[in-house]
Amino acid sequence: MNTTPAGLRVEGSPAVCRLLDKHPRVADAKAQTGGAALRWNQNGWERSVWVGRPEVELKGLVELADNNPLVCADVFSVPGAAATLALIALGPLASAGLIVERPAMMISIEADEAEVSPYLESVGWHEGLTVASQEIDFAGAVAATVMCVVATPERLGDLDDLYDERFARSFFVRRDETSEWDAALVVGKPHAVFRLQVSPDAPDSLLRIQVMADREGKCGAAQVVHAMNVMCGFEESLGLGVL
Repeated sequence: MNTTPAGLRVEGSPAVCRLLDKHPRVADAKAQTGGAALRWNQNGWERSVWVGRPEVELKGLVELADNNPLVCADVFSVPGAAATLALIALGPLASAGLIVERPAMMISIEADEAEVSPYLESVGWHEGLTVASQEIDFAGAVAATVMCVVATPERLGDLDDLYDERFARSFFVRRDETSEWDAALVVGKPHAVFRLQVSPDAPDSLLRIQVMADREGKCGAAQVVHAMNVMCGFEESLGLGVL
């Protein structure tokens, strides 16, 4: 496709405007008041990316979405911050049908199940999750820990393979098992980081997933621009260096 979007209108997010100001394929983004959205015209085709609109038919994490429907979509909704972290943590497990019982998530911002569950349904998990919030000043980042009981695979390495299949080639979701778990890993950056810890047992095992991202990175404006890039057929990382 690769046509330059025209008449971009950004509603409710100055951070999206700041990213688009640096985008090499965007010249005329204008800020407007309203809900959280990015709208544009592509050769007479009106298109948009929304944030946290679960009623939109095509929604979810870009890394977990089918590429062809996304490239052809009129409207796409990326998840809000809590649902973004939940999808990174649980999306590969849900898609593989390994989740045994309702997971639990502790997150550093105010959040509730209603904003997360519809996005988990987009990857095949319909039983919801328990969300507990403990608001913490995390230097501009959002962090979560998710506990999930999964059916133990024949080989524990299969769990690693699930996450690698979804995220190993991703620009914006990265596994980090060795660094100090600190907001500096994500603050001012467009990507999220995650790590896994498995407590193996039979027939089920407990999986602990830690995940975090900048509020305006993978949890915010950077995710919106990433979705626009994919929809327009651009390189995924255009305009998404340092936030």
